[in-house]
Amino acid sequence: MMKKRIIPISLSAAIILGAFASLSTLPKEEKAEAYSASSLPTTIDLNDNTSSEIRSYYSSLNALSTSERQGTNLLKNLKPILKSGQKYYSYDSNAGGNIWKIYAIADRDWDLSPASAITSGTYNAGTNKITGYSYGESYDNPYLHALYYNRDVVSVAQAWPDHSNSTLVGINREHIWPKGAGFDSDGAGGARGDIMHLWAAHGYTNNIHSNNYYGYVDTSKSYTDIGSTYGICSGNLSGTSLTLGTGTVFEPQDSDKGDIARAVFYMVARYNYLSGSDSDGIDSNNPNLELVDDVSSYSSSGYTSSTSRTGKLGIISDLLEWNELDPPDEFEIHRNNLLYKNFTNNRNPFIDFPEWANYIWGDEKTTKYATPSSDVINGRTPTGSITISSTVETVEKGEIVTISATSSDGSTISWSSGDTDVATVSSSTSASGSSITINAVDYGRVKINASATIGGNT
Repeated sequence: MMKKRIIPISLSAAIILGAFASLSTLPKEEKAEAYSASSLPTTIDLNDNTSSEIRSYYSSLNALSTSERQGTNLLKNLKPILKSGQKYYSYDSNAGGNIWKIYAIADRDWDLSPASAITSGTYNAGTNKITGYSYGESYDNPYLHALYYNRDVVSVAQAWPDHSNSTLVGINREHIWPKGAGFDSDGAGGARGDIMHLWAAHGYTNNIHSNNYYGYVDTSKSYTDIGSTYGICSGNLSGTSLTLGTGTVFEPQDSDKGDIARAVFYMVARYNYLSGSDSDGIDSNNPNLELVDDVSSYSSSGYTSSTSRTGKLGIISDLLEWNELDPPDEFEIHRNNLLYKNFTNNRNPFIDFPEWANYIWGDEKTTKYATPSSDVINGRTPTGSITISSTVETVEKGEIVTISATSSDGSTISWSSGDTDVATVSSSTSASGSSITINAVDYGRVKINASATIGGNT
């Protein structure tokens, strides 16, 4: 019997923050020499950016018309911001392999390997900076927050010991946007070496992902769970697309879904040809990328995009759901800030403003527009939160599943179903922490929304 996914998603409260000065023009794009490798810094600033610094980075958007701040126009106008002054680092081991070295900072598990334990430089707790930092196994070999490892097990991935594809703990450099989907040739830098989408990841799972598109896997059909081979990676699936009913897709574990979606969104914003011109041309360094809602453009052999042929990846609808299901957490936010301050000189706008993805590809692309001066940073609000007992359920038609939601201030929870033909809720309201039931009426996917009014915001 076909199974379906029921995806309860909590709606965060919104708060309007202060406005900041805007610029009248967008940054000019850098020339091709920007793709050459930079030197690694020896002073590392571990502080996160302030709200005003983040807003200032995107402030040139504020002067544009609302139509230029939504849909594909927003992608077009984000590109020069993300490209201006961007730094790259050597990817290949025979060129120094500096991407590996950056992982020791950017992908570090700061709980298991805190800054206070660093001996490869001088850490000043007062300034939260490291000076005289040395990169390499003999100096610093931290535990990593790597993709595809289950978060409920003790981390075993470290920066240096094992870069194998075929062991329990081996890590790879995962191209979240597969290089075969638009920039297959080995360029000197550019997209292939853009660490914004190059994350430390479990090597075997990286191989299973391959060039496959991202999406929900239909577990009623034949599929592979990486946990059957490596137990600490369970929940990372490969199989037939549940959304489309055809094609092979890769579904990461729930805790990585949003991180991957936002990295994919970044790549389209940074590498596109929507303006109809680019000072660097379109090649393997600087591809022309596009998100699609199908798998028909999948290429197992790989290809490099051009001005007339985009590099394609999907599935948009699933990635948009993942962006909501798994909002930016502290690790992802900190990684974005660490890269901007110390290595890349650019940011991922969809970590800073997750809702912008919906303004480009989602159901708000004609009604909402980006406003960096007031949009909620990280999709969060300091006024409160809702925690849901379960974020993904797979049930049979006719089955009932029980879930609960807890508001941070104990306020009443309101419940609704996004499609009552697929699933219904037993009650429209519940006390904080109390359970309701969801009845699976028919086949399909549906979002069950939980909301609460906290501090005057819903």
